[in-house]
Amino acid sequence: MRIKITATTDRPASFPFNYQYPLQAAIYSLIRESSSDYSTFLHEQGYIKDGIDRVFKFFTFSKLKFSPKLRGKTGFDNVRQIEFIFSTIVEESLRHMILGIFSDREMHLRINGKGLKLTIVNVDVLEELVFSGKEKFICLSPIAVSTMIENHKGRRVPHFLNYMVPRERDRFAENIKNNLVNKYETLHNASYDNREHPFSFHFDPIYISKKNGTISKLISFKNDIKIKAMEAPFTVEADPDLIKIGYECGWGEKNSAGFGCTEPIRA
Repeated sequence: MRIKITATTDRPASFPFNYQYPLQAAIYSLIRESSSDYSTFLHEQGYIKDGIDRVFKFFTFSKLKFSPKLRGKTGFDNVRQIEFIFSTIVEESLRHMILGIFSDREMHLRINGKGLKLTIVNVDVLEELVFSGKEKFICLSPIAVSTMIENHKGRRVPHFLNYMVPRERDRFAENIKNNLVNKYETLHNASYDNREHPFSFHFDPIYISKKNGTISKLISFKNDIKIKAMEAPFTVEADPDLIKIGYECGWGEKNSAGFGCTEPIRA
């Protein structure tokens, strides 16, 4: 389930390249307009399941589409309109998001240390899709996948996998699958019984070649956290139920921070 939100500014605005955290905060604020309890639950707790060492929010959002799109040295200048996708597999999340939007049709972002008010002028409920066992997608926001490694001090720390590093490529795909399975089991509160279904994930080699192998993005999040993620069209072969979860909740990790939002390539 997903909606496309269009909002306008009352004056030309500037957005930095790294705006994911302010946008995430604005989304929680919109949900809070409908239910402060549910917004607090999502932000501070999320969905969990015994035996799975992960917490899921089960929503993601795309990068912003700016109009006009005037790229400057530090960000996007003279913006008058933004557009983005909000996607979730949880009906309650979508309901509170929509109710929050229509409470006063305003979004409030903290950009460059200043408050920015936007007026929401349109909300489109997008068509529900049915997936086969093999699909192609484009990224509406980059995909982050991590694993734990031991640093030079002997401590286990998260390491964001780089698909372009050959020794990390298989682990990248494996962790994509494991993440989808964990989401499935948490969402349904049941074991996933189709683990033997074929699974493959690979970014488009032609696109990679055109980009000279540069498909990684380094995103600065709150508290100067750096998140490395990959952005390129990809093909996935998997159980359609897992593909649906990837599409609606986000692929990989950090989905509620604006990572892993995609759109299928349909003829």
